[in-house]
Amino acid sequence: MRPLPTPLRRAGLLAVALLSLSACKDIGDACTVTGDGFTRRDPCGEVCLNWAITCPDGTERTPNECAGPVCGADGTCPAGQICLQIDSFADNSRCVMASICDE
Repeated sequence: MRPLPTPLRRAGLLAVALLSLSACKDIGDACTVTGDGFTRRDPCGEVCLNWAITCPDGTERTPNECAGPVCGADGTCPAGQICLQIDSFADNSRCVMASICDE
């Protein structure tokens, strides 16, 4: 198999670089998901919360914001963030901005 010509290789590398840059939204940034299932495209570094979550006070919100990494049982997150269970799986808690549940 012959290698791709240099201009095509450069175009491929540029496309990969641009795709990776578009996936670098920070925690709390607004996000919009496209597609579903296998075709889901999420612009966040971790996950876009585009479904209803339950806040500590029992209210439900659909934040459409980027969430951070999984947080442990101790709930340790950086300042300004809280550890919040984001779905029905008990072990799926993530760091989110503390303001996510503010009205």
